[in-house]
Amino acid sequence: MVPMKFFKLSICILCVSVLFNSCKKEYSSEHLLDPIGSWQFREGSLYSGYLDNFHTSTGVGSNVQLLTGKTFDNTASLELKLFTDSLKAGTFRASQFQCSLLYSSGGKTIYEANGQIGEFIVNITTIDSTHLTGSFSGTAEDKSGNLVQISEGEFIIQ
Repeated sequence: MVPMKFFKLSICILCVSVLFNSCKKEYSSEHLLDPIGSWQFREGSLYSGYLDNFHTSTGVGSNVQLLTGKTFDNTASLELKLFTDSLKAGTFRASQFQCSLLYSSGGKTIYEANGQIGEFIVNITTIDSTHLTGSFSGTAEDKSGNLVQISEGEFIIQ
């Protein structure tokens, strides 16, 4: 009888220790990426922040060059997409389905620009192995469904 109680107690201790070890805190979603550049645009007020990621996403039919960033207080996000197989200096137009912009906060869209909304343009001015600079402007839709003008948009990766 004593060996059975000892066996049950050992199993319970083992289960509790496994449970505590498996419940350690995960930090991956809380770690902020180091800034790789900056961005800004104006729509009435000046919006600005840092870029934290730039990568190519390969899809069926085309590649997407994706720039993502956040405001300096981390309350809003910027996503700028260029739909091209190879990134080079030049002009990308939303009307030709070459670019889009999404500015959001708390999972809600604040500004969106794409070929179905109106003309939105991204100009890549410099691209080399360590730098990417450009500008953007054009028509966007705000969170109320109104058409607004995005101006003085800039991004720099250094």
